Amino acid sequence: QGDGYVRGYEAATGKFLWEFDTNPKDSVWPKNRNEVISTPVILNDRVYLANGQDPEPGEGVGHLYCIDPTKRGDITKTGLVWHYDKIRRSISTGALADGILYYADFSGFLHAIDAATGKPYWVHDMLAAVWASPYVVDGKVYLGDEDGDVVVLQHGKTKEVLAEVNMGSSVYGTFIAANGRLYVTNRNQLIAIQEGAKWDGKVN
Repeated sequence: QGDGYVRGYEAATGKFLWEFDTNPKDSVWPKNRNEVISTPVILNDRVYLANGQDPEPGEGVGHLYCIDPTKRGDITKTGLVWHYDKIRRSISTGALADGILYYADFSGFLHAIDAATGKPYWVHDMLAAVWASPYVVDGKVYLGDEDGDVVVLQHGKTKEVLAEVNMGSSVYGTFIAANGRLYVTNRNQLIAIQEGAKWDGKVN
């Protein structure tokens, strides 16, 4: 929510269950206190979430957490599984596959993290601001940035860049796969990439 907390409610009744403050207690708005903008990733009684701010204030320190939502009340301490403090402000949603959590920050870094422990496997510098969210499909990780560059990385614990392509203008959206195609938007186009096609990297 906008106050920097993430909260859980019972879906059937709306009953409040828990809340977790994603900011250190000594943080001050807007200097170093963040909001929750990204969507949580939830799997097997774990909630993964990073905080950040609207892009207008610019870059800054962020926080990424793994939370145990089975706790009740204020679970800022009791519900903390791990805290990753090497991320910058993020407006992206994470992608979780095979125990690896991929999270991008607005400063342009893509982090690959062990979902169980919060330990980093690798970090990739996009060299431009990232508004989009990482997307994992067919053993690959896709991410676009504000300069219009898209990187394709091998999904795994070791960083391997497979391809880098410029889409003509800023890529603010996240990739979607359907029916053998990848879809992505830049600022003024919707682009479909056919599976198996030999792509020359040009956007028509």
